[in-house]
Amino acid sequence: MPATILPSVQQILNRYIMSTSFTMGLLGNLCCSIVFFKNSNPRTACSIYFFALSISTNVYLLWSVPLIFYTLDHVDPQTKSLVYCKMRIYISHVLGLYTRYLIVLACIDVFFLTRSNVRIRLWSSTKIAYLLTATVCVACPTVASHFPIFMDLRGSTCGLFDSYRYFFGIYQLVLVSLLPSVLMGIFGILAVRTIHQRGTALTSVRRRDRDLMRMIVAEILINIIASIPLSANLIYTAATISLMNKSAERIEIDAFMNFLGQFINQGIFIAPFYLFILSSKSFRHDFQQIVNTFWFKYIRRQNRVTQINARPVTFTKHHETGFPKTTI
Repeated sequence: MPATILPSVQQILNRYIMSTSFTMGLLGNLCCSIVFFKNSNPRTACSIYFFALSISTNVYLLWSVPLIFYTLDHVDPQTKSLVYCKMRIYISHVLGLYTRYLIVLACIDVFFLTRSNVRIRLWSSTKIAYLLTATVCVACPTVASHFPIFMDLRGSTCGLFDSYRYFFGIYQLVLVSLLPSVLMGIFGILAVRTIHQRGTALTSVRRRDRDLMRMIVAEILINIIASIPLSANLIYTAATISLMNKSAERIEIDAFMNFLGQFINQGIFIAPFYLFILSSKSFRHDFQQIVNTFWFKYIRRQNRVTQINARPVTFTKHHETGFPKTTI
């Protein structure tokens, strides 16, 4: 019997809140990928990063979250298979790492884009964006390659053991939580400062740059906010890892705090579309154009065809020729 109500609270959050946010995240990320893929404006480096971001966040959700729903009523398959134990956490971690550093690349790209120096602005190009996206795609699995080596299944527990727990705490805190947030903050602040120094006399291209900056700032904020509970829990875990004689109540509290940090961290993968809609007029315009095109090209047109096919056909006799005349 649980020592606290926290396991029940965790189940409720997973069953109802997580399922709703999971659905919203999938739909939102799908809409994001369509907007950035079918953008009517010339393709930019930042749109490439955002398109890759929308794909990686959806893959992360589809890979990581369904198992949470499955384990609500079934045995966790991670406790039965060593290979699945290693690969599930490894792939989830790689996708999370990839997502964060795509946002870092987008921040750096906006920084280049806002420079007055032409040579610096040349770094904001689609060719470089494709190259860096591919580089990060290779680098993240390589950096995280220690995961499948040291992850282990002991008894019915799939997790980190022995001295690797210390290493992982430092690695996660520095490379996953602090470094991306610091890089986002530095390049984001520099880009915002440059845009404000330009003044308010903006062309249409510069207005779109401002919207792009708002999207970047929104992503920076959600990443920092979502990373704080996770980082705090990592520090706490590292500080208390040597305590062996924990009460059942303490163990449940620690497990719930770890769950809560991971739960809030899901916002990074769920929120992008809704942040872009709220922060960017250009994104709203592009999304509305796609919705209108889909509506008039498929839904409304299909309805008109159905109505025409449903009209009755009658025959009337033509007075001059005596032949029947078809009318609709």
